Amino acid sequence: MLHVIYDGQCGFCVRALRICRALDVRGSLRFHDANARVHVHETFPELHAADFDDAMFAVAPDRGVTRGFFAFRRVLWESPLMWPFLPLFYFPGTRWLGPRVYAWVAKNRRRFGCDNDRCDLSASSRDSRP
Repeated sequence: MLHVIYDGQCGFCVRALRICRALDVRGSLRFHDANARVHVHETFPELHAADFDDAMFAVAPDRGVTRGFFAFRRVLWESPLMWPFLPLFYFPGTRWLGPRVYAWVAKNRRRFGCDNDRCDLSASSRDSRP
């Protein structure tokens, strides 16, 4: 069972993970809204300092944590229907480029259909939050 912690108030995130849920033919993904902080911190103490506004997280059965691009890549392994996309996520250079593309998409979620004001945070406003 792979636990996916994501921003349940982000329309883009919800739609992207809805596709993953539909392709999860083995039922091996469990989704948790990061906005339910008490539940998330009680269930996943390893995420006590996680930056949920900037990335999704995946927690594996061995309690290993992946973040952002690597979390999404980990999600792809959970269903044979998603396996055709794996070569794109392991292509030479993706270990360097993938996190940068993921960060850009996360920063620009509003361009991809998120209508929540939280998705319109600029990098400078995120950096100045307490």
